[in-house]
Amino acid sequence: MREPVSGTRPEFGINFMPTAPATEVVEWARAVERHGYSVLGISDSQSICRDVYVTLALAAAATERIRLGPRVITPVTRHPSVAASAAATLAELAPGRTLVGIGTGDSAAYNIGLKAVPLAELRAYALAIRDLLTTGRADYHGAVARFTWSRPRVPIFLAASGPKTLRLAGQIADGVVVRTGILPEIIRDSIAQVRAGALEAGRDPDAVEMWWWPDANVAASRREAIGEITMSLAAAGNHLTRFTTEGKHVPHDLLPKLRTLGARYAFADHVQPGSANSRLIEELGLVDYLADRFAFAGTAKECIAKLERAVDAGARRFWISIHFDDKLRFLRDWATQVMPAFR
Repeated sequence: MREPVSGTRPEFGINFMPTAPATEVVEWARAVERHGYSVLGISDSQSICRDVYVTLALAAAATERIRLGPRVITPVTRHPSVAASAAATLAELAPGRTLVGIGTGDSAAYNIGLKAVPLAELRAYALAIRDLLTTGRADYHGAVARFTWSRPRVPIFLAASGPKTLRLAGQIADGVVVRTGILPEIIRDSIAQVRAGALEAGRDPDAVEMWWWPDANVAASRREAIGEITMSLAAAGNHLTRFTTEGKHVPHDLLPKLRTLGARYAFADHVQPGSANSRLIEELGLVDYLADRFAFAGTAKECIAKLERAVDAGARRFWISIHFDDKLRFLRDWATQVMPAFR
């Protein structure tokens, strides 16, 4: 058992897609709370899974302690007033436990023939939701949007996979979900970007809640653990060349392969076990690189050692995505074999 860095124990959350019937997803939510995780995120991707807010409502009713919210919605599919109303309704079901995560758009956008939005639109969207929730009025795309029936305190988180979005989160968001990787040098740089953004906006950098977005799996061997999460690794790698590679710590020798991944990525199979995307990163020889950069995967001892390095680099909160089938097994194993090492 290690002594936590600066007396701070890491905090763990869980995110998954509601790919199973609602009764099963509710059991996942109960297990998240029962095993001591502190936050539950539900992915929003209408083309490939159940509705995010219906699922969150069921999860809110089935739990008492954990924070919960979408991770993440996108400006592509929801007007700010729709997003504000959904967040406020969830806040009635889970007072003081609700958050809203926002991103530029991934499978929810690309599976309907649209694309991720530019950073300026992400900023405008996040500010519009904030204004609607706090004042009931927002100027958005040259029109006035109104929201009249509630004023809940709902923190807004931005998902970020590059330095510009990290800085934006530091400038305007309550929190950030960092999808840049969990290698120490990347963690340190990501923290610096968020803090720089906060300082640019005259904010306290420590007031921005930072959550790291890793994939994870515990198994008898590293190879077995990685084998169950290749679809998630492919999804992470797909972001590395989107829009730009500037400041994303992309190795020059892997750039052609990562561009091929981005060009051939199948959004209809997004984070689906046994998908074409898993086979694609195996074909391209990217599995080990993506696992090293984005995942805690291996034996419990290997996961603990890598977590220690991440914590030493400054990461404190880990919001783990799990998309393989046996979620209950992972929730139990991580809680009993990994988390106790940091208590």
